Amino acid sequence: MGTMNKILVLIGITTLIFICACMYFAWHEKIVPDSLIYSYFGAIGAEGIVMGWIKNVKEKSNGNNNK
Repeated sequence: MGTMNKILVLIGITTLIFICACMYFAWHEKIVPDSLIYSYFGAIGAEGIVMGWIKNVKEKSNGNNNK
Protein backbone atom coordinates (compact mmCIF):
# COMPACT_ATOMS: atom_id res chain seq x y z
CA MET A 1 0.00 0.00 0.00
CA GLY A 2 1.41 3.34 -1.03
CA THR A 3 1.92 6.33 1.21
CA MET A 4 -0.96 8.30 -0.30
CA ASN A 5 -3.35 5.41 0.24
CA LYS A 6 -2.25 5.14 3.88
CA ILE A 7 -2.85 8.87 4.33
CA LEU A 8 -6.31 8.58 2.75
CA VAL A 9 -7.24 5.71 5.08
CA LEU A 10 -5.97 7.72 8.07
CA ILE A 11 -7.95 10.77 6.94
CA GLY A 12 -11.08 8.63 6.59
CA ILE A 13 -10.70 7.10 10.05
CA THR A 14 -9.97 10.43 11.76
CA THR A 15 -12.89 12.07 9.95
CA LEU A 16 -15.28 9.39 11.19
CA ILE A 17 -13.98 9.82 14.75
CA PHE A 18 -14.26 13.61 14.44
CA ILE A 19 -17.83 13.43 13.16
CA CYS A 20 -18.84 11.07 15.98
CA ALA A 21 -17.26 13.40 18.56
CA CYS A 22 -19.07 16.42 17.09
CA MET A 23 -22.38 14.52 17.10
CA TYR A 24 -21.80 13.59 20.76
CA PHE A 25 -21.20 17.22 21.69
CA ALA A 26 -24.22 18.37 19.71
CA TRP A 27 -26.58 15.83 21.31
CA HIS A 28 -25.32 15.58 24.87
CA GLU A 29 -23.54 18.85 25.59
CA LYS A 30 -25.81 21.00 23.38
CA ILE A 31 -22.84 22.80 21.78
CA VAL A 32 -21.51 22.82 18.24
CA PRO A 33 -17.79 23.63 17.85
CA ASP A 34 -18.18 25.61 14.61
CA SER A 35 -14.65 27.01 14.40
CA LEU A 36 -13.16 23.56 15.08
CA ILE A 37 -15.32 22.02 12.35
CA TYR A 38 -14.31 24.71 9.84
CA SER A 39 -10.65 24.33 10.72
CA TYR A 40 -10.69 20.53 10.54
CA PHE A 41 -12.40 20.30 7.18
CA GLY A 42 -10.30 23.18 5.83
CA ALA A 43 -7.12 21.31 6.74
CA ILE A 44 -8.43 17.99 5.37
CA GLY A 45 -9.54 19.73 2.18
CA ALA A 46 -6.15 21.38 1.75
CA GLU A 47 -4.44 18.00 2.31
CA GLY A 48 -6.66 16.42 -0.34
CA ILE A 49 -5.96 19.18 -2.84
CA VAL A 50 -2.20 18.93 -2.30
CA MET A 51 -2.27 15.12 -2.63
CA GLY A 52 -4.30 15.40 -5.83
CA TRP A 53 -1.87 17.96 -7.21
CA ILE A 54 1.12 15.72 -6.38
CA LYS A 55 -0.52 12.70 -8.01
CA ASN A 56 -1.38 14.74 -11.11
CA VAL A 57 2.20 16.00 -11.43
CA LYS A 58 3.57 12.47 -11.00
CA GLU A 59 1.24 11.06 -13.68
CA LYS A 60 2.17 13.84 -16.12
CA SER A 61 5.86 13.29 -15.36
CA ASN A 62 5.62 9.54 -15.93
CA GLY A 63 3.66 10.06 -19.15
CA ASN A 64 6.34 12.35 -20.59
CA ASN A 65 9.17 9.92 -19.77
CA ASN A 66 7.51 7.06 -21.65
CA LYS A 67 7.38 8.91 -24.99
